[in-house]
Amino acid sequence: MVEGGVAIVKYILFLSNLVLWVGGLGLIITGTVMQLKFPLLFDLLGDERLATPIVLIGLGCMCTLLGFLGCCGAIRENYCLTVSFAVLLALVLMVETAAIIAGYALIDPLEKSLGKELTDGLKRYGKADGVTLAWDGMQQEWDCCGVYNSSDYAGNLPESCCVNPVYGCIKNKAPIHTTGCLGQAQKLIGQHTFIVGIISTVLVTLQVLGVCFACCLSKSILKDFHDFYY
Repeated sequence: MVEGGVAIVKYILFLSNLVLWVGGLGLIITGTVMQLKFPLLFDLLGDERLATPIVLIGLGCMCTLLGFLGCCGAIRENYCLTVSFAVLLALVLMVETAAIIAGYALIDPLEKSLGKELTDGLKRYGKADGVTLAWDGMQQEWDCCGVYNSSDYAGNLPESCCVNPVYGCIKNKAPIHTTGCLGQAQKLIGQHTFIVGIISTVLVTLQVLGVCFACCLSKSILKDFHDFYY
């Protein structure tokens, strides 16, 4: 059994991995909420790069698995689990670093792609039942009209653009929403991105500490093993 300063490292590693496990659950929940809250938007988008909830859920699953391995390896002082945890965590860190760099590089293209996909989807409004239902639902739920504004419909406004969407509201010249759905989408996704950014920062910090502490603990476990048997 490890003693002294290494014992402190053991419990710090356990606690940090417990937080990592909870953070992973947080990412899974955030991704699930986004998938449930923005189903109409994601149904309209054909660009797989915009499937953010899937990425968050996948990352959350990895973090929960790593957190579980780290907690078990630390509390049981298991050399194999601890080394496996350190190696897997280092690989995840490299993948996350590459993803962050790629994410920053693709911010502008993704924003343009979001607008393009919505514009292409709007062209099929009234022609495809699924697209029409998705647009009507999104405009009513988000209080928006069109991609950029109501002029995107070129005068053929649907009743879902009305503030109070009832039959005949367009003919009766009822008030309509003037905000475009693209702006609403960027605003809502931006709010969730801020939450994801905070969680991700905490997780990356814990992962770096986790690799360092896991290496120290595994080295101590191996040393104790050799001292005991040799």
